[in-house]
Amino acid sequence: MVVDVDYVGKQQLKNLLKQFGNGVQLRPTYLVSSGKGVHLYYFLQEPVQLYRNREEVLAELKEALIRRLWNDTSSIRPDSPDIIGIYQGFRCVGSQSKLGVDFPVKAYKLSENRYTLEDIKASIPSCKVDLAPLDEKPRRKSTVTLEEAKELYPEWYEKRIVQGEPKQKSKKQGGTWVCNEALYEWWKRKITEEVKAGGRYFSIMALCSYGLKCGISEQKIRRDAYAFLDHLESLTEDEDNHFSRADVKDALRALKGDRKRLSTIASREWIEDNTKVTIPANKRNYRKQEAHLYLARRKKEDMKVIGEVVKEGRPTAERTVREWQESHPAGKKADCIRETGLAKHTVYKWWKDINNENI
Repeated sequence: MVVDVDYVGKQQLKNLLKQFGNGVQLRPTYLVSSGKGVHLYYFLQEPVQLYRNREEVLAELKEALIRRLWNDTSSIRPDSPDIIGIYQGFRCVGSQSKLGVDFPVKAYKLSENRYTLEDIKASIPSCKVDLAPLDEKPRRKSTVTLEEAKELYPEWYEKRIVQGEPKQKSKKQGGTWVCNEALYEWWKRKITEEVKAGGRYFSIMALCSYGLKCGISEQKIRRDAYAFLDHLESLTEDEDNHFSRADVKDALRALKGDRKRLSTIASREWIEDNTKVTIPANKRNYRKQEAHLYLARRKKEDMKVIGEVVKEGRPTAERTVREWQESHPAGKKADCIRETGLAKHTVYKWWKDINNENI
């Protein structure tokens, strides 16, 4: 398990080494000087097979270890820890660091220690990561034949085999959906307005994810990504940490992987953690439109019952358009016309450009 701590000065390095020596922090097997920071390598006693049912737990444990190691004594920027995933790659020892060819990446052996995941968890005070799922065996493909399935699962056989209904995948199983293109355009604005140094690389990965969610062509995603290059480079705060065309190209490699997996694993929380951009949760609390509008109207009726004044000044058509927009922050006029049944000129009359922050 490897942890990256950036913005490490001379005093911060001294602090880290002291804490490794007195047991305040878990001593790594190797410490690697990466240029402006350090990579801490914790060798494990036994390999951990990366089955998909283990990814979430391992990511939670690594995040807890990162937050433990990256603090006001180890980094000049303690409030900006890079919460990177379990598949993050690191500079190879012996290769060139960001400081140039005269400053290669060097490794220093600090111990002979090899750890278990329980050891790592124990080194983090008040760590609540549940490691029990790591003991669960991964699901294996069924060995049941179709003839046996016909007898054992008649309802499934009728739907899937006889009627030919497609398999429905959950989000965790890699299922995906198509969102309105306004979601993609909204994230492009976020890149321009809110992304800062430290979140630039992942903002392009998020662009790929939103593009796939919205059915945007790969060609357009690539074109849009490179269009942000000058802007993202202008955010550079450290002369040794420029944002280059190579960084955009590397982030776009996400398009060549498992597309459905990228479009679902890049959750709101994941994007917030890695890009440092705040994304408010949907105000509908994941309710369907019908349920959301029902509760909104019900609240008005309850307010009337207890004698509170309820403003009813807007015409019915205007209120219908407003409520539809609130429930569909990324919706289009054409969708509103189709779903509400209102005339085109009526929707256009009451349509209002709303803040898309709650997509």
